[in-house]
Amino acid sequence: MARRFFFGSEPERLVVMGIAFVALITNTTYLLLISKHREGGAHMKASWVFSVNDVVINLWVITAGALVAWTGSNYPDLIIGSIAGIILLNGARPILALKG
Repeated sequence: MARRFFFGSEPERLVVMGIAFVALITNTTYLLLISKHREGGAHMKASWVFSVNDVVINLWVITAGALVAWTGSNYPDLIIGSIAGIILLNGARPILALKG
């Protein structure tokens, strides 16, 4: 991510936004399907946490694509990509704390 930012290769904002939108619909549908079982075993709790994180990240990616298109700058991609990484790492904590 940082290499692309410093040495070129602008994010393909429309492609990224389109894929993120499809992923958002898919992940939201999955959340609705597993919502009744999210307090089940560890695998269901982990699936819920991962899927919630995916929905949040999808929204951030769409936002980053829109900001890149609007500003013409790569900074939104770098900043939001970094935030997404932190969200994912933070989301791993409750999963690692699960006990079967």
